[in-house]
Amino acid sequence: MSHEKKRPPSYSDSYYVLNGEPLEPFVFPARKEVEIEEPFFYTCVRFSFKGSLHLFFISVFETLFYFLFISVSENQGILNTINTYYSPLLIQCPSWSNLTKQILSDLFTYGVNKSTIDSEGNRAFQIRSASNYKLELTSLSYSLFFLFITFVSSGIIFWKQIPMQWSRVFSEHIAFVCLLAFYEYFFYITIIYKYTTLSTQELNKYMVDGIYSCILRV
Repeated sequence: MSHEKKRPPSYSDSYYVLNGEPLEPFVFPARKEVEIEEPFFYTCVRFSFKGSLHLFFISVFETLFYFLFISVSENQGILNTINTYYSPLLIQCPSWSNLTKQILSDLFTYGVNKSTIDSEGNRAFQIRSASNYKLELTSLSYSLFFLFITFVSSGIIFWKQIPMQWSRVFSEHIAFVCLLAFYEYFFYITIIYKYTTLSTQELNKYMVDGIYSCILRV
């Protein structure tokens, strides 16, 4: 009986022994189980929450920025235009002659009724203030509506245990609103506030042309 000498195991002999130890076969890693796709309803709820939260922050910012800054600035601009006529009048009136003062007094006594003008002006101010206050309340109601949608959406998220990265969502929205606030303020100060509106010289032209056209019709 012949005894053949065995050859040394090669690297291709995966199931043979090397140095007396068996070789383990190469095994491919098991495939991961396919993740179950979440319901489309979850996506809708997350979108509703993020969208309403975004609109809530924007609506609050726009309301505060307009009613506390822009409207005040616009009113002051109108008053500054009026003061181009009003301030010189107050400065020059002490130097008016008695005849001029008497003529103006007769004008307000028999012509223009000062009490009626004051009453109409005060009433117009009250109407304007009430109307603008309603607009402010309407603007705040928009914010409350979006806040309501945000609460409802977040309630559904907690109820259904929908995955949500809360810290990331809030940090991104707050950062976005801060950037928007900076841009709008910068844009208003550098562009809108410096926009050239109707000048005093143009107002003078319209007034003089109107008076002159009335004279020509006589």
